[in-house]
Order: sequence, then structure tokens, then C-alpha cells
Amino acid sequence: MTAPRTEHRSGIVVVGTGGAGLCVALAAAEHGLHVDLIDKQDHIGGMLHIANGEFSGAGTRRQREHGIDDDPQRHFDDVWRLSHGKVDRELAWLTVRRQGEIVDWLDSLGFDFSPACPGLIHGHEVYSVPRTYWGRQNGLSVIRVLHERLRPLIADGRITLRLGTEATGLITERGQVTGVRVVPSATGETIELTAAAVVLATGGYDANRELRNRFLPEHLSSVLIGCLDHATGDGLVMAEDIGAAVSSDGVFLPIMGLIPDPSRPGHAVDYREAFIELAPAYRTPYEIWVNKRGERFVPEDTQSPEQRERELLRQPDATMHIIFDRAAAEAAPKPLINNPTSGWDQDRFLSACETSPWVTRAPDLETLADRLGIDADVLARTVGGYNDAVATGTDAAFGRSVLPSRLEQGPFYAITSVAASILSRDGLRVNTDLSVLDTAGNPIPGLHAVGEILGNNVFAGDNYVGGMSVTPAMTLGRLLGERLAETISDRSRS
Repeated sequence: MTAPRTEHRSGIVVVGTGGAGLCVALAAAEHGLHVDLIDKQDHIGGMLHIANGEFSGAGTRRQREHGIDDDPQRHFDDVWRLSHGKVDRELAWLTVRRQGEIVDWLDSLGFDFSPACPGLIHGHEVYSVPRTYWGRQNGLSVIRVLHERLRPLIADGRITLRLGTEATGLITERGQVTGVRVVPSATGETIELTAAAVVLATGGYDANRELRNRFLPEHLSSVLIGCLDHATGDGLVMAEDIGAAVSSDGVFLPIMGLIPDPSRPGHAVDYREAFIELAPAYRTPYEIWVNKRGERFVPEDTQSPEQRERELLRQPDATMHIIFDRAAAEAAPKPLINNPTSGWDQDRFLSACETSPWVTRAPDLETLADRLGIDADVLARTVGGYNDAVATGTDAAFGRSVLPSRLEQGPFYAITSVAASILSRDGLRVNTDLSVLDTAGNPIPGLHAVGEILGNNVFAGDNYVGGMSVTPAMTLGRLLGERLAETISDRSRS
């Protein structure tokens, strides 16, 4: 067997080129360190290719221009409220108090903000004031502005970008991480990169079903995979192999509105292609939602995303069928299916109702129930009860207030949606220096982590909180890069 080739580096190795890894690399290189930036993909950006790319921050220039009075303490108070007080207080405050600065930094780099920023995002529970931002091209806008900052640092030799290169294990010496083993796909050769520090920014694990289900409540093991295929938890596994501590909080809150992919069982249709628009702030519901028993379970027009998310988890197999007839499909002012580029209009949706494998169709309710595997009598009673609510203007069963039209004339349709995982809730334990901790709670020398590999629970508790995934990744990534540059430079001078 050929011995691995060793490359000794004086700076740091960063594994992962999502928002976290890019910001670590940029900050460290800008402050004088050489950075080896590694990614198994053949392109940078990680999950930002599919994410909405929303970030949040208080006291920003854009807020002041819109007359919005805000500051980091009020931002943190909102995070604490929305997370039900379950964030890691120290880590959450470490990022929140700097997030406004990151927003202004992106602004200074020419970030392509949506004209609606700062705004309120209604897909999850909302902040008390507008402090969320996003680009015209969602996550791609974040990739583009960071890539533009990256290019001159690569050209100057301060960052060595190694794409198509898989990290396979950490190198340790007397309890300290001294490097990482990598294998470029082009050569298959194992290279040992030694460095002053290794930063794991490899993202989440939700595409690794076995690993994901280790952290999920047992009855939710069949939820859809909604993330990109590269999110297999590589960094978490490498760190755990050398004794790193990993959280196991048992928290899961679903992404709703994703459609099972007929060609990939257990996976969702790519969010960029299509999702179901459920938030009444963006679209008035003309349909009802039923579980696998054919029963409604939540007011479809609820203004609380958390309410519908938690109710879905209580349903058999976390599955719902969205039921409507042709008249409802034609009357609704916006199509039920959407995507980030608004590529769906009413004509396309009506056509999909007749041809798409995502849609179950039938001439009458009894046949629809049979095709969905639902008791036909139960579904008939459910639809009849809803129609009575429309007629009286009162939904006594669930308190739905928007009752636009009865569902009574075939053909009838259903789109099935299953709860999906797209964002890892658990992750590596770190301290406020972003040093990875071992199972005894002690820092592992030479090893740091940032981004989704930490798990979203530390920043959002048991909920989703606007911008508290992408922004901590960038904010703490930049902070970590600056700190490593300072400490490694001080060490080399002493």
C-alpha cells in the first residue's frame, strides 16, 4: 500500500465551502493566514444552492433607512421568545450581537438584496420587527457575493481551493488535531494535510438516513429527505471518531409543503422545482388538509406556522393530503404549487392537476379516497363537514375563518405532502471559542467547528427562527477566522 503523501501547511485547513466555511476562509486569509479550503463537491456553496438564504441582523443601515428602530438585545429577546428559551444562551448571543455587522458587511460587498428587505418571513413564526434579509436569487445571491470576495484571495495564493476533494479523517498527535486526510477524486491519492488548526464546516447530516434517524424520534423515521445529497454528516462522524461530543436533544420540527418524489422513494421533489405554498400570508387556502384517516387536523388558514408543523407531527406517518376540486383550483388567486423563482402560474398548475404524478385525481370523492388509501365514508364526512362550515360561515370543528367555497363538484384532486427534514437539529458540542468539545466537556486542541455541523438547536431551540441558520454560520465563521489568525500569528511570534 502506498503511504499517504504529507503536505505541511503553516495556516489552517477549512473543510466545507458553505456560508460558514467560506466566511472562515475569507476572514483568516484577510488577516494573514494561509487557508486550505476543502470540499468534496466540484463547486462551492453547500446547501445555499437550495436554501432561501435568509439572514437576520439588528441595527443595520438598511433598517435605519426604513425607519426601523432595532438593536441586538431586542433581536436576542425575539430569538429567546421564538425558541421557547431553549437556545444555547452564550452561543446565540455571541452571534446575535454581531449579526447586524454581518448584514452591513454583505451590503458593503454589493450583496443583491431583494427590494422587500428588511422584511418579515411568514414561513415560520415571525419577529416583532422586520430584520430579515434575502437576495433576489435566494441562496445563490449569498454564494455569488462570497465567491467574488474569494477569487482575489485565491489568485494571490492566500487561499488554496481544493474542490472534488473528500476529507476522510482527522490526524491527531498526543490528543491534538494536527491535520486532516483528504482524497482528491481526480487522483484517488490520500494526502495528509497538516496545519495549525482544522475547522469543520461540513454542514448537516440529513441526507444520511441512518445518521439522521439516530437523532429523530423513532416514529418519525420515515419523514422525507429534503436536503441535497452531499449533506451526509462527514465532519460530525470524523470528529466523533476521535472522541468529540455530539448533542442528542430529540428535537424535530418538520419542513412542510414538500412533495414526495415518485422517482426517489423517501426523498422530496427538489424545493427549487416545486413546493406547496401553505402560508396564508402568501396564499389564501381554497383546500382542506386531511391525514391518512381522511380527517382534518388543523385550521388550514392558521397564522401560526408552528401550530401546523407540530400538528402534522401528530398525524400518522406525518403525512397530509391536500384535497380540492376543479372549481377551487380555478378560483384560487394563486396556484397551490410554487417555487423560489415563481415559475408556477395558474395555467401551469391547472395543467399539472391533469398530468403530474404529484397529483392524485378522480371523478368523485369515493374514487379519490380509494386511490389515496383513505376510508371513503370518513373522507365524505370530512368534506361534508367543511362544506357545512362554508354554508354557515362558521368552522366549529377547527375555527378556520377563511371559507371561500364548497368542495362539491368532481373532478377532485389531492396532493400528498410528508413532513421533511432539511436542516440538522443536533451537532457537535463547542464552547464560545468554537473549539470542539470531547465527551468530558474539554476542548479538543486544534479542532474547531462552525455552521450547521453544530446543529440548529443551539440557535433556534425547538423551533425555526428567522435567519438563525445562515447568519450564525457566516457571523461565527467570520469571527472564528479572525480569532484563528490572531492566535496562530501570536503563537508564531512567541
